Amino acid sequence: MITKWIRLLSTLLVLLVVLSACGAGSDGNNQKAGNDNSPQAGKQVTLTFWHHYSTASPEEKTLTEKLIPEFEKQNPGIKVNAVAFPWDELHKKLQINSSGGELPDVARLDIIWVPELQSSSLLTSLDEAFADFDSIAQGLLEGPLSTAKVGEHYYGLPLNTNTKVLFWNKEMLQQSGVDRAPATMDEFFSTIAAVKGKIAKGWGYGEPALQGWNVLPWIWSNGGDVLSPDYSTADGYLNAPETVDIISRLRTAYAAGEISGFKPGDVSVTEGHAQGSYAMMAEGPWAVAQFNSQFPDYQANMALFPAGSAGSVQVLGGEDLGILSKDKKEESWKFVKFMVSEAAQVEMGKIGQIPVNLSAMSNEAIQAVDYYPTFMDQLKTAKARPPVKAWPQIDNVLSDTMMRIFLTDKDVKTELDAAVEQIDTLLKN
Repeated sequence: MITKWIRLLSTLLVLLVVLSACGAGSDGNNQKAGNDNSPQAGKQVTLTFWHHYSTASPEEKTLTEKLIPEFEKQNPGIKVNAVAFPWDELHKKLQINSSGGELPDVARLDIIWVPELQSSSLLTSLDEAFADFDSIAQGLLEGPLSTAKVGEHYYGLPLNTNTKVLFWNKEMLQQSGVDRAPATMDEFFSTIAAVKGKIAKGWGYGEPALQGWNVLPWIWSNGGDVLSPDYSTADGYLNAPETVDIISRLRTAYAAGEISGFKPGDVSVTEGHAQGSYAMMAEGPWAVAQFNSQFPDYQANMALFPAGSAGSVQVLGGEDLGILSKDKKEESWKFVKFMVSEAAQVEMGKIGQIPVNLSAMSNEAIQAVDYYPTFMDQLKTAKARPPVKAWPQIDNVLSDTMMRIFLTDKDVKTELDAAVEQIDTLLKN
């Protein structure tokens, strides 16, 4: 009987050793292959991803219907809960929750938010946290990558880059006696006057807001600026003659009914452009995707932004991906790397999100996008908004000041002087 039990125990021990060896061999094989896509056995992780893609837009549909399912397929055990917010609401939510409230694991950040959020210690320093950061960064465009750098470290990876070009409604311009897009600012102002003279219920130009994103191209192209080169003051820049001149010309055009779109209740600019309300607008490549999905019969026409004394200078835009997670950093990093991979970038590139992945840029699907060349030309002279942590607050000052200027008869120089005082106070804090 004792011999029988000894034999049984011996058999069980052999089986346990074999099973243990199989398990160890499986883990070891995964590690040798560099497969970092498999989370620990039985571990289920859900990442929260906050973004500001417009609800039901081609971008959000691609994200939720193609990219996230593919990521989850490649990374069994990791789920992604994508939550959409309007641009300004997302920014406010991140600001409010910075002192201990609910925060996402990963967020799509406007490039101008990065210095502000980094100063609040919300963002992970990616080059310090992840050993493969350099190898990933080397595959991305240098300019967009620089938008995620604060001091000596990188607090995000670029997700996409963009700028705006001039869209012009050929039928409206021809009806007004104009056969091409205006190449200069003088031509622009004469064109919008011609449109108003021929199309009483239309406007020459649609502008959806009066923030830095909207007014900086006019100021820069006219030879002005908002801040000094060292970003220490607005005095002598925002209130300089070049700025006063172009803002005054724009206000005069607004008063003449040649510009509209930024007041509550105004016709939505992109839709209005396609439907014959606005002869021109300055917008990004996502507008083409919107036209294709909502107004397939409209043929978009694009040109460089009208040049002033300093040339045609548009604003550099784009988004970075930041990691805010405290306990899911590795899983968050996998998601960030996936979103900047060639495959994901190509999918987003097809619908108007200009890629930052070098391989995606040369992908035949991206090369086939016929409207990208105009944007690429405009990007050559595009400028980034000042990389100061107070920029979101400065942007609010600009918007409020421009609204007062456009909607009242207050003196332009006086209003800009007052804005300078507010901005200089923000820069000192």
